[in-house]
Parts: sequence; structure tokens; C-alpha cells
Amino acid sequence: MFPGSCSRLRRRLASPFLLLLAIAGLAPDPSFADDQQAWSAVFVNGPVARESRLLGWFDGQARFREGGDELDVTLLRPGVGWRVGPKLDLWLGLARIETQRAGDDLVEERAWQQATYPVAKWAGGTLSGRTRLEQRFRDAGDDTGWRLRQFFRYARPLASHEHLGLLASTEVFYSLNEADWGQRSGFDQNRALLGGYYQLSGRWRIEAGYMHQYIRVAGPRPDQTHHNLSLAFFALL
Repeated sequence: MFPGSCSRLRRRLASPFLLLLAIAGLAPDPSFADDQQAWSAVFVNGPVARESRLLGWFDGQARFREGGDELDVTLLRPGVGWRVGPKLDLWLGLARIETQRAGDDLVEERAWQQATYPVAKWAGGTLSGRTRLEQRFRDAGDDTGWRLRQFFRYARPLASHEHLGLLASTEVFYSLNEADWGQRSGFDQNRALLGGYYQLSGRWRIEAGYMHQYIRVAGPRPDQTHHNLSLAFFALL
């Protein structure tokens, strides 16, 4: 009885994650290996007041390259939203992204709009989605780069511990046009994550995991694959 039960449990846990990983292409390809990075982030969002349909959003991120030794990217992204209904939130905001370089740092400004929504209850967990549209601006050119990002996240609590759970996510980036500062149209990158979370309370959560990032590179250079350790802190307003 016990071995059979364990086998069934493993199959139930594995099936949704294997599907997401297959979609995302999470398995590392050493022929494209480029860097090992460490990403940290803080996310704060939710209604600005109890029972309010007006929403607030903020996330700040710091990403480190070269095995986590050197600061690579900092990101600040504030926004506001509106709760259309129990299954749809609409958002808009701005973002500033700075990439550290040996010479002048690379600065990108963005405007963004997004929709967040639940998708389905599945295999004891919840599948949710986020569709984001970005307008990207850089000093190196005059064009506006339009990019679409589609994100899916699956989270499943562990039956043995109500505060612990498993999670998997995938996000596809697709550029809608070419820009004179370097953006080219088509598939841009994919980020896929496999990890877990700890629910500190109804308002506070920590997530950690391994992120596989595949980046399409313009020109003759090979595409890049980054292997990232991701740590994020989430808080509800």
C-alpha cells in the first residue's frame, strides 16, 4: 500500500510541473551556457484601502551577474490598477531599468499595461496568468519598442504543511516591432522558474527557486542562457 501511494503522489505532483517545464523549455542546454546569476526582488500590490477597487503596484529588483558577484540590473516599477471583477485586474505604470556597464550604464524607460487573472484550479493547485504590454524607450535611438509578455504561474500547497508550497512559472517575451536602438521583432526571451514558497501570513510570502533564462541575441553572436537563483518577497497592501 505505502509504495503504491508514494508512486501515485509523485505522479500527481509531477504532472503539472512537467507540463509547464516542457512548454518553457527549462532543461539547461550547456551549448548556450553564459552566466550564473542571482536575482532578488520585492513586490507590493493590492487594494489601496479595504474593499477598494483601486489597486497599487510596486516592484523593485536587483540582479547580480558573474555568479552573483557583480551588480548587473536594477529595476523600479510602480503602477496603479483597477479591479474590474473577481477574476480580472487591469494595470498601468512606468518602469526604469539600469544595466551596469564598464562605460556608460544602459538606461531604459518603459510604460506598461497589464491584465492579471486566475486561469483554473488544477491538480490541487492554482494556475494564474498575466498579460503585459510594454513601450520601451532608450537614449540610443528615437523609436519606441513595443513588447508583449505572457506569464503563467502554477502554485500548489503541500498537504503536509499549509504554509509551504511548490510553484512553477514561465514567461515568454515577444517584440512586436523593430527599434533603431537594437530591438528586433519576434521572440525575445523566455524565463522559466521552478521552486517553492513559504506563506508567512495572509499578507506576506517568500518565493525562491531556479530560473532558466533563454535570450535571443541579435547578430552573429550565439543566443544566451542564464542560470539564475531567484529570491522574491511579496506583500499585499
